[in-house]
Amino acid sequence: FCGKLCHRNNSLSSNVSQLYYNGFISFCVYTTYFTLPMMIKEWLQELNQFKLGINPYKRPTDEVIKLTQEDISIYKEKNMLATYTDGYPLEDFKEEYINFVNSLLPVWHSNSGYLQMVWALSIGLLLEIDEEIFNQLVDLVKKDDPEDYLIDYLIQSRHPDWKIHINYNFPRPYGFTRKIIEEENAEQALKLLKEYVIKKWYPGHRDTGWYDLHKRNIDNYYGYWSFESGALCKLKGLDYRELEGVQYFLYDLVAEGAEV
Repeated sequence: FCGKLCHRNNSLSSNVSQLYYNGFISFCVYTTYFTLPMMIKEWLQELNQFKLGINPYKRPTDEVIKLTQEDISIYKEKNMLATYTDGYPLEDFKEEYINFVNSLLPVWHSNSGYLQMVWALSIGLLLEIDEEIFNQLVDLVKKDDPEDYLIDYLIQSRHPDWKIHINYNFPRPYGFTRKIIEEENAEQALKLLKEYVIKKWYPGHRDTGWYDLHKRNIDNYYGYWSFESGALCKLKGLDYRELEGVQYFLYDLVAEGAEV
């Protein structure tokens, strides 16, 4: 599978197809170069046809357009994850992140897109994304507010007047983040963050479709990353160096932001 479960791949090659078929690189690298971009391109071509009124299916065109947009968003999410996991330059990751955010705009709903919003807000903060893009996410939350403590905290870091609700949509594992957020002692907050990443985060996603995906369907595995952990580390000003090598933690993404 893609390098390791928790570390980015640091080597890429221009002759990716040959390397993949000879067993020298992961499926994840291959799909980032070829499969995912091709699938996204095909979905976008179909979407344009539907918008022109060319609909070969029995379902109403508006419904088909919506479903196609949802599929495009799913694949852009996968491409973003694969880009990070396989060690692409962070500028490439940023480009795929912006593509992912744009794909969310017509389809996001709080009842089914909680994780995507947590990821999008967290990555935006880590990448120091501009206000225009970040506020597009905020506008989505305004329209369909999940009233969630973690999402509210992430938004409030850019919008100080944003109201924070006390509840969590998914207390397991995200409820633990409140301890980290409200801990005023930096050393203790770092211990709590490390506990969250190591002991809480991955087991807390047992009910997701991607849990243990690397064991069941290697072709669809693109890496496991606790994006909110990186955002919390950054926002709390914690010593990210203590988390180097910790599984699921985006060390280089946090470190690069700290060095700017």
